[in-house]
Amino acid sequence: MKKILTFIAALLISIGVSAQENQVKRIPGKGYDPNQQQYSQFERSVWFSAEVLGGVSCHLRGHNMGLAEVDFTVGYRFCQYLKVGVGIGPRYYIDQGPLRRSDIKWGMPLFATVRGNLIPGLYRTVVPYWGIEAGASVRDGAFFRPTLGLRIGEPRNAFTIGISYMGQDIATYNSRLEKTCKYTSFACLRLGYEF
Repeated sequence: MKKILTFIAALLISIGVSAQENQVKRIPGKGYDPNQQQYSQFERSVWFSAEVLGGVSCHLRGHNMGLAEVDFTVGYRFCQYLKVGVGIGPRYYIDQGPLRRSDIKWGMPLFATVRGNLIPGLYRTVVPYWGIEAGASVRDGAFFRPTLGLRIGEPRNAFTIGISYMGQDIATYNSRLEKTCKYTSFACLRLGYEF
């Protein structure tokens, strides 16, 4: 597990370093009209994101469980350094039995998100980004999920890859079926597309 996380971190750092040298100015394409509105370059507007997230809990002793999630986010882009939004997405718990002690493997997180670029992205195709999500999951409790990653593509049309830490209050049931919450840490990899 540590080797995989170290490899992913090294890969993200190397791509981020190469983004520093990617400052080639784009030449307008054939048929370019300077009077035409270029809506894809507008700073302020609505933005959308769809992401797939997979992760595993980080217990050093005892049982670990996995999760898979698909998130849909909509929000407002103030500038390339600040976007806010709200999101929802189904979550599926993998091998959750000993940890959650529940037959229901599905959850539904609702969250607010804030994210933005770490460096200017106008003339770069690879830009590092940050993000913070906070919310709650139906049948479980509150969660907090900071992310560091890379945006690959145009300023308003990009694929994303990121690494997240997620702290989640997981609902567990004891032998008398009394519900309690247990704070659980997860390491997550996320892939997505935003525009």
